[in-house]
Amino acid sequence: MHRAAPDVAPVTEPDPDDPRSDLIATVHGNSRTVVEAELRRLSRRVPSLGPADLDVVDAALQDLAEALILRPLRNAPSDAAPLLRRLFDAATGDP
Repeated sequence: MHRAAPDVAPVTEPDPDDPRSDLIATVHGNSRTVVEAELRRLSRRVPSLGPADLDVVDAALQDLAEALILRPLRNAPSDAAPLLRRLFDAATGDP
């Protein structure tokens, strides 16, 4: 269902030299889970939406996640990784 927007940076395997990369991959996966759940909910609430409509919504939500969450994480100083991990792990309920 999802088509990556051309300006969205691809998520690759975590880089062992970058303490943020594992966090970025985790947050990307979590954001995809939320977007996919929202698309399922939307398709049930508005059955007249077709696959093309849902693709547009998917791309918009993915762009939003990229702009509001993932891009700032990528641009954060690497020494902020422990603080960012605590912030995002708290949101997921991990210790």
